[in-house]
Amino acid sequence: MNAAYIDTSFLLSILFEDRNYEQSVDCWNGLDTMFSSVLLEIESGINIYKHYHSSKKDKAWYQGKEKQLQGLLENINRKTIDNEIVLEIKNYDRLKNARSLDGIHLATANILNKLIEERLLLCSYDKRMIEIGREIGLKLL
Repeated sequence: MNAAYIDTSFLLSILFEDRNYEQSVDCWNGLDTMFSSVLLEIESGINIYKHYHSSKKDKAWYQGKEKQLQGLLENINRKTIDNEIVLEIKNYDRLKNARSLDGIHLATANILNKLIEERLLLCSYDKRMIEIGREIGLKLL
């Protein structure tokens, strides 16, 4: 099984077709199973709206990106934020050094990493998340 944890920076790379777009799509297409936190939908939706609002895109662009987001999210198994996540952060000092939402993403990835046979791939372009992901034993892009 080729499994990965999808971070918001990675998903936004696909949605906004940024400089990492080709790498992101190639990686996405090679994955069998994708995981994330419910935060992914919230963070991505907010970023789409901010971009729409700040760049004065038309409503059709916004609706198209929202629809694209929903299509991508259908492929991702999303874990709710629960007491298991809280305990993971309490038990791993390294996770406490991350920004709040990143700590939740990393705690979720760490829990999932323990449940699968191979190491979970962290799909992220956030330098701090990558650094902490490496320290907790995740595979990196």
